[in-house]
Amino acid sequence: MVDLRNNRYMVLDASNIDRCLWQSFVDGHPNATVFHTPYMYDFWNGTKGYRSFAYFVFDNTGNIKSLLIGFLQSVSPGLFAKLTTRSVILQSPLYTEEADLRLLLEHYKEAIKWQAIYTEIRNHVIDENYTSLCKLLGFQWEGHYNIVKQLPETDELLWKEIGRKRKDGINKAKRYGFIIDKTINPRSIEIFYGLLKTNYKSLGLPIPDKDFFDICLSDIESSYCRLFNLVEDGSIRISLLAFAYKSKLHALYIGIDKDYTFLNKRPVDFFYYEIMKWCLANNISNFDWMGAGKPGEEYGVRDFKLQYGGNLEDYGRFKIIHMPIIETLARHGFRLIGRLRRKK
Repeated sequence: MVDLRNNRYMVLDASNIDRCLWQSFVDGHPNATVFHTPYMYDFWNGTKGYRSFAYFVFDNTGNIKSLLIGFLQSVSPGLFAKLTTRSVILQSPLYTEEADLRLLLEHYKEAIKWQAIYTEIRNHVIDENYTSLCKLLGFQWEGHYNIVKQLPETDELLWKEIGRKRKDGINKAKRYGFIIDKTINPRSIEIFYGLLKTNYKSLGLPIPDKDFFDICLSDIESSYCRLFNLVEDGSIRISLLAFAYKSKLHALYIGIDKDYTFLNKRPVDFFYYEIMKWCLANNISNFDWMGAGKPGEEYGVRDFKLQYGGNLEDYGRFKIIHMPIIETLARHGFRLIGRLRRKK
């Protein structure tokens, strides 16, 4: 336990937090997402190469005032772990007042500085107080787009909001008898992970080990996790892992069969349309694409996503380097690792 008393505040880590109190704070905060929950903390913590952290500011009445949660990720194990460990905070911190946030971020910087070479906060909301404070504490802002589509009330209105190219693809795909299936079993998880691993390998990007997905999908009845599969002739060809919380679906990991003949049938257009229809039928009013590239850079996937409607928002990312020399070495190392992954 970390106990830093500052008049009426103290900062604690996750090891000494009542889980019901944590969940209640997240459920009641307007900016909270599934990535702030103890549920996600446990899953990242149980995955090889990842170590979760969470810090909380409490007032003297025992109420949570602010929360920051993320994970340490080591790209290479063993002797190189120290040189390749970064801290990722997948969503903006939650806070009540600026003083709560300031104490939280100041404590975080001190606690993490010898554990990670840098920190990246992937914002889902920003405001003037948060932005000013991060810059004051040495965080650098980098532009990064996201699209969160607010879904209409009916399938008919959804169809009207979709762009012509996507409509043409959906209509074409309907001729091939694709089925959207949500079955979760060892076979569907294995196929999903195989598709995902192949896709990410071609991009030279890391993904969690399979145990993360096994744990995540093992208790679907009591979790926020969803697995959507597009099936053709009995075979899973596309698979999406998403998280449903409150009124939002976060599309986190997708694996797609890249066979040209298959893709020419426009299954991806159809797949996302059907998932959005599922959202409407299940009281989900927002579809979070979880990223749309950097401003000023060509990114074809961004144009694809915008064809479903929604606004392009640049909440950006805050980054701070804790170990400048190691970060420089690691940056070149990450590029080498990426090239090696693509060659394997």
